[in-house]
Amino acid sequence: MPFVRNAWYVASFARDLGDSPLAATILGDEVVLWRGADGQPRALENLCPHRFLPLSKGRVRGDNLQCGYHGLTFDGGGGCVGAPTQDAPPAKCAVRAYPVAERMGLVWIWMGDASRADESEIYDLPEYHQDDWAVAHGDALDVTANYLLLCDNLCDPTHVNYVHPSTLGNPDEINAPVTHRETSWGVLTERLTSDSAPTGFIRAVNNDDSRVDMWQRYLMYAPSTSIIDFGGAGAGTGGFEGGGERRVQIFSCHFMTPVTEDRTIDRWLHVRDFDIGDDGAGERISEQFRIAFAEDKEILEAIQQQEDRHSGRGKIGLDLDASAGLFRRRIDRMIRTEARTAAAA
Repeated sequence: MPFVRNAWYVASFARDLGDSPLAATILGDEVVLWRGADGQPRALENLCPHRFLPLSKGRVRGDNLQCGYHGLTFDGGGGCVGAPTQDAPPAKCAVRAYPVAERMGLVWIWMGDASRADESEIYDLPEYHQDDWAVAHGDALDVTANYLLLCDNLCDPTHVNYVHPSTLGNPDEINAPVTHRETSWGVLTERLTSDSAPTGFIRAVNNDDSRVDMWQRYLMYAPSTSIIDFGGAGAGTGGFEGGGERRVQIFSCHFMTPVTEDRTIDRWLHVRDFDIGDDGAGERISEQFRIAFAEDKEILEAIQQQEDRHSGRGKIGLDLDASAGLFRRRIDRMIRTEARTAAAA
């Protein structure tokens, strides 16, 4: 299965990238990342061209990366800048370099044509940087499933009542209408529920069982970034567009990196507009999310196993599949466009 390559993907949390080489597999390609003495992240193909030892088995030397077998040293552009026992490196001694950048506590990598990499295209949530919002970085959830199964899940507010009944689900929402539309960046799916019992999450945050107006807005950015904007306010006092008594809002951010066709790393974080000065609030919310995301992982891995077992068997569609189908068609168009461009070149 091909991937969209001319796009930015998350390679690691910034906190996990230091002065030791970090191996990663992204879109089936083996890469090595490191942070140089200047603090900047770098990424290369994880292969020394001499004896094919993975460069991740080496060590950082200043801003460069040295092979752990015979000491060939490579700079961030992939060029060999040192070859022990000889005056100059062998001709054509180089490895592929990947553009990298750091945003939102994440290290991003461009897996396609390096000449097309534009850092302005990296996703950035404005609230992440604002003083009246609080940020908590979560985990790297390793899911043995194709990334599009995760994207399906994150285009779909209807599953929460069945998969996450204790945290995010609400019986009042079961038949609430869902709308969706394609945008310049992907697909937006929305469910707005007025005068509803609060979800377990909203009830815990407000310590209140009073009825609320709630919103779930699933912003699915191609190829694999999901921002879930959800929250609630006192019934009849306001919605997601502002205002409202007891109003709370949170952005649950998911950055899904395909490892292979049947494995995905979902690095997640969240941004909230409440309990700003409470250092423990972020971790308490993360613990609730860990419960929910483990439930998603169990479902998605079971689906992947059955898709593999029943390859070629058709599925029954439901109306609620519309937004996920729209997003998959968009990804398919992007892949076909890349293939045509590559063939023309």
